Parts: sequence; C-alpha cells; structure tokens
Amino acid sequence: MEGLIVGKKDLESLRYTAETAYKTTEFWKEKFSNINLDELTPDTLLSEISNIFLTPHDLYEVGKVWPTYIKNLDVFHGIMRTSGTTGKPKRVAFTYDDKKRYRRQARSWAREHLEGSIMASFTAPLPSSSGVFAIEGFSDANIRYHQIPIQYLRMRDTLIKELKEIKATGIFGLTAAVYNLSLTLPEDIRNDIQLIIMGGETLTTELAKVVLENFPNAVIFDVFASTEDGLTGYRLITKKKVTPFSFSESLIVLKQTKDEEYKEYHEIYITKIMNDGELTGLPLFNYRIGDLAKVVDGDVVSIIREKDTISLGGAKLHIDQVMDIVHRYPFLVDFVIIYHPLSPDNPKPKAIIKVGYVGEKPAGIEDEIRELIYEANNPVRYEVEEAKSSELIVEAVPAEKVREGLPQKPGKTKRIFIVGRDI
Repeated sequence: MEGLIVGKKDLESLRYTAETAYKTTEFWKEKFSNINLDELTPDTLLSEISNIFLTPHDLYEVGKVWPTYIKNLDVFHGIMRTSGTTGKPKRVAFTYDDKKRYRRQARSWAREHLEGSIMASFTAPLPSSSGVFAIEGFSDANIRYHQIPIQYLRMRDTLIKELKEIKATGIFGLTAAVYNLSLTLPEDIRNDIQLIIMGGETLTTELAKVVLENFPNAVIFDVFASTEDGLTGYRLITKKKVTPFSFSESLIVLKQTKDEEYKEYHEIYITKIMNDGELTGLPLFNYRIGDLAKVVDGDVVSIIREKDTISLGGAKLHIDQVMDIVHRYPFLVDFVIIYHPLSPDNPKPKAIIKVGYVGEKPAGIEDEIRELIYEANNPVRYEVEEAKSSELIVEAVPAEKVREGLPQKPGKTKRIFIVGRDI
C-alpha cells in the first residue's frame, strides 16, 4: 500500500487504544476481528486501510461507534454537536480524558510561544467548537485569556475599545475572522499583536502573507482541528518560514490520492491515540475525514479541508483556490460562494462567486478571476466551458453587499451557501 505515516507512533499507546476500543465498541470489534492486536503497528493501519477505517457518516450509528462506558453512563461525559462534512448534526462524546488529551495537543507549543500572552479569543464557546478546548492546553502556559463576544466583530468601535482595555497581544479565531480583523483594526492595535492562532478554513499562502503584512509583529499558528479529534496538528508561519505540520497526539496515515490534478496530495486518515488507562468518548482509527494533505519530502506542508469544497460536474472547486486568487487584490476584501448543487430540480450545478470590493469597481475583474480559477483548476474549466455540465459565475459587488440576500441554509463552511437540496 503506497502511503506515509506521521505523528505519534508509540506502539504501547496504540495497542492499548485498540484493545480498549475492541473490548467496548461494537464497530471496532468488527473491524479488528481479523487483526492480532498484540502485533498491531502503525504499518498495520496503512496496509489494512481499506478494511479498518471510519467515515463521518458512520458517526450517526451511535449504538455501534459509542463504547459501552459511554452508552452505559459509566464515565462522566459531554456531547459536542457538529455538522462538518455530512450536512446534518453528528454528536461526539468527550470525556475528562479527552480534555487532558487536548491539553497535551496544545502543550507542545503553548508553553514555548504563548507564555506571557494576553489572548483575545473570537472562537465561540459552543459545544460544537473543538477550538474552545484549546483553553485546556493554554492552561499550561502563563497567559491571560479573554473571551470576546463574536458580535463585536460587527461592532468596530466597541471591539476597538475592548481590545485597548485588555491590551491584547494575541488573537485566537477562525481564518476569515482574523483576516477581516487585519483589515479593520487600527495600526496601534495591529502592531501590539505578537501571536495569532487561527483555523477552521484553509489558510493559503497568499492569505497568510496578507495577515502577516497587516500584523507586522505577529507569528501565525495554523491549527488543523476537528471536533472528533481535537487539535490534531499545527504549523508555524512567519514572514521568513513555514514549518511542516506537527502531530503530537494523533497517528496520521497518508494515502496518495488518485486524483491526477492533486498528485502531491494525500488523503488524511486520523487515529486518536490515548495514553494507558484513559477512556476517550469516541475511538478513532483511520478516520477518513476527507481532507487532503500536501506532502513534500515526507512532511505535511499544507492541508485542504474537505468542507471547503463544492462539486461542479466531475470537478472539485476548493475554497483555498478561490481564497488565493481573491486575496491577491488589495481592493477585494470578502467573498462567498452561492452553490446550486445537483438535485432532482437542478440538473446542472452552478457556483456564483460574489467578491466584495472597496472603492471603484475594477474593470474586468470578474473575467480576470474566472480565468485565474481556470488556470488553477483545469477540470473546472473543462466542466464549465467544454462539457457545459456546470456553470461558474463571478460577480463583483461593493463589500457591504456581498452577504446580502444569501440563502438561509449555510453550507459546510461559512463562505459557502447552498440553494435547494444537495444530494
């Protein structure tokens, strides 16, 4: 089996995690029925990847995927609600041991880089948010943590007053929120920011460059996280370097994609590793979340999130490509994709990309963006222009009108809005 293995490869912890899942979880007892767990290694998970895996849709089968100690209320646990890539809520159990694991995931960089920070968090403290549990990891560093109401992002004067009062030196939020802050905050506040923790949407090279230009004294921690596994990995981005992703508590199997347009990318399979004696709310082995990792010389250097993807006929349009293109232009400050998926009522999928500009409307910007998309994604060009199986429309509007009249049903990411029923 062609692939790579990175992350935590501790054999004792892997075997303990598998044995616990086998004894307590119907789903994993079936998956590991032909495996000698005493001889289980990371290579086993790679070679058996077609048999041993879990998908987001499997999480609906709580009777099979939840262990007995969760179903029988043997240990205290909470439930996180998440939709992710499936389009309807999944419910993920988490235990006190999961919270300890979050702490370990963040500890490797919190102590070194967060020490002494005053953190302003724009990550919602909701039961569907994995990011909020990063606080567990931050507790190992000497920091002051402020939860900022998310509605302040739309109340500029109130937000500026709040940040000046707390004298923030760090920001913690979703990629799009941090980018917008970099455009709206006054220079004196931006100069004080030394640390930015961001995640959620794909962080592209171009977008990271813009953020660091606007926060000239900051470094970025790009966090790859999910409700199911926590803070799986992270990379450090400065003006001079981008480190590979590091995975401290998860075993990551990378299987090369068959998509010819993404030869450098591998499919990501996540295994949640627990320490001896711990009980996780949701055991994960080869969790096929759908994300793609770009691998260079054995290192994961960037990740495309599956939730940031729409389908146009036989082609995928990734939001990171649109982000890279839009943020090349200083006068474009926002965008959304209105997606009309294939359905019984709509035989031809359509994507409308609305980009928001400031000042005068740039002449020919719609055609220029469309051509850049075609240049980056030839399958999209083929499906739209030659096969005519799909439609791609680019509309440039004043920035304040980008989010007017959007469909009520948000898609898998806050930048995609779905019209009708997605099959």
